[in-house]
Amino acid sequence: MPQDTLSAKGSIQVEKSAEEQEKTSPITLNLTMDKRIDLALTLVFIAVGVFMIIEARGFRSGKQPDWFTSRGIPILTGGLLIIEGIVLAVMRLWTWSQIPGHFVPEEGQEDEKGYPASWVPCISVILLSFAWEFFLDSLGILIVTPLYLILCLRIMGERSWVMLIVFSIIFTLANWILFGPLLSIRFPLGPLENLIYALGLG
Repeated sequence: MPQDTLSAKGSIQVEKSAEEQEKTSPITLNLTMDKRIDLALTLVFIAVGVFMIIEARGFRSGKQPDWFTSRGIPILTGGLLIIEGIVLAVMRLWTWSQIPGHFVPEEGQEDEKGYPASWVPCISVILLSFAWEFFLDSLGILIVTPLYLILCLRIMGERSWVMLIVFSIIFTLANWILFGPLLSIRFPLGPLENLIYALGLG
């Protein structure tokens, strides 16, 4: 029966019978993911869910209780985070017990050739999202949103400026028309506010 041995370099070699070794070479698994860090992130995941529920319980509820409100949605989301975090933690602990030491094989797949994974695009989009919210009142949704989309798509690899501009403008206008004039939801319009109201679209 195959036996697992832990090498000093942080890898596991699965030893097979002589007959199996003739057919295949030993399987080597690189151990690069720290169990402790992964479990800590899972606990943070659960803590965020608890925090969301506690904070949301302080929100005022409407005359008719509804789960899909500013109070109900955070409670539902927090509950899902807690459940998913607990399930993930149990699965992690059960899996890790099969492998000695503090490291386990890294999950996921290798980066696509020519498109290496990087934290820079992710952080850049997050920072742009904060910038979008910061400038929303002063510039208005019709100006700041296309700029935000163009920069985000550019960061994610889109190189056609025509596609970037056309998509960003159409997407912004379509969403504004749907939720603004049609559903009567007010958005900050910035410098375009007087023009929009003059056209009867505000």
